[in-house]
Amino acid sequence: MKIFLRISTLALLLILTTNFIQTQESMRLQESQTLKLLTLKKAQLQLEMMKGEFDRALKLQEGGLISDQEFVQKRTAYLQAQVDYQEALISFMGSEARISVASAVKFQDESGKKYVRVSLRYSSKELKELEKLNIDAKDIFPLDFLKEIKDVYVSLRSEGKIISDPYERTIPALALEQEKQVTFQLLKDVENLDVNVFYSGKDESTSVYLQKGISANIVTVNSAQFSQEADLESEATYDLSLEKFSGEANIFRLKVVNLPQQISYEFFDPQTQARLSQIKFTEGVTSLQLSLRLFLPKNADEQVVIDKPIDFYCLALDDEQSTELNQMLSSSSSLTTKEIESLRAGSVKLEIIPRGVGKVEVQALSLYHEIKVGQTVKMEVRVKNTGTRRLNNIRVSTDLPLNWHSEIQPDLIASLDQGKEEIVAIEFFPPEDVAIGDYEPKIKSECIADNRQVESEDKIVRIHVSGKTNVIGITLLVLFLVGLLVGIVIFGIKLTRR
Repeated sequence: MKIFLRISTLALLLILTTNFIQTQESMRLQESQTLKLLTLKKAQLQLEMMKGEFDRALKLQEGGLISDQEFVQKRTAYLQAQVDYQEALISFMGSEARISVASAVKFQDESGKKYVRVSLRYSSKELKELEKLNIDAKDIFPLDFLKEIKDVYVSLRSEGKIISDPYERTIPALALEQEKQVTFQLLKDVENLDVNVFYSGKDESTSVYLQKGISANIVTVNSAQFSQEADLESEATYDLSLEKFSGEANIFRLKVVNLPQQISYEFFDPQTQARLSQIKFTEGVTSLQLSLRLFLPKNADEQVVIDKPIDFYCLALDDEQSTELNQMLSSSSSLTTKEIESLRAGSVKLEIIPRGVGKVEVQALSLYHEIKVGQTVKMEVRVKNTGTRRLNNIRVSTDLPLNWHSEIQPDLIASLDQGKEEIVAIEFFPPEDVAIGDYEPKIKSECIADNRQVESEDKIVRIHVSGKTNVIGITLLVLFLVGLLVGIVIFGIKLTRR
């Protein structure tokens, strides 16, 4: 506890010391500038006095009432007073004039391009102070050159790189206490940047957070993945960037229009995975990152056609725009581009291209067979297209045990439409010296759908091989057993007669 108190005390002393040093430095600078101003005023009074004496000396010289040596002394004193005044003025004006960034406003045009309008202001505190004290010596040291700055070069940078088009703009002249604006198109969308200004040999940079100007839309919506392909019975996710420009509304509803009913959707936060229907821009927040997920149906139909793009819109609307949208949708299930533009809401046009899914299935009535040595296995399998896209180049093959071979008819099916099937005959030939036991050859299938390989499940056929039946031996054994039985019967009869 004591250590904690010591650390807290040291931290507090450090903060107080830092604040004291900063305060003293500020006071010292202010005092220094005040002393310079007083020195300048003193030099001005000395100059006025020396000028009066010189004027009197000049009149006396004209009347021959002053010697040349005394006149030269008066003139030298007057010139020295001019030099002292100029030194005091230069010392006071040592900080020179400065150009400040009055505002930096980001806005967007109807085509979605983003711009930044920078307002620059030229001001000089020293010139204002001179005006207040009626300090003026235009004949001795004219200050007109400080009342306007020539050739001001402006550029926008982010992380040290220029991100504007054009890279640099020039202001030919900037008058004192006036503002001038320069507009740049952003090559990279940012929230803050550095305004770099070069003038009078000085290179100054000001970091600013961009203000939001009035644009065509209160909220802009953009997506880098505006066009996607997705298989039927799968999902497609779009990343959305929403940016709020000036406006009173902070809560906006999220809608999707012109999407077929078979395709459902949801908005969600990519970080928390929370599903959303509305968003709110809190104080100080002007941009949000969201995601839109589409769920495609299992089968295609008239509205969801394979390989045919479906255009739809994602909207961010305030209450008034949402009411207007509902009125439009009450009369029509889809909206035209002009109708969506008339809402003047944040919108982005997206596209989804449904793709069929290739699936092949091999079916057989039975995958278990029993044979004897010297026999073969004949079976039929049904090759069926259970996907949503036509299958091409369907090839059926087998993976056999050692020294086995097979015949497949047909071993290649050129194409197979959705829901169709073909019968394939397969015959397995074991070797002549096959051992008695169980064997598991595999039936494989491979095909292509939309230039993509389709995965399939192998079918395992179980074949039990037993030995050949010895007919002669069995016959002799049966005869022997019958004879033995007959003998026993005869022998029994003879015993009963005795």
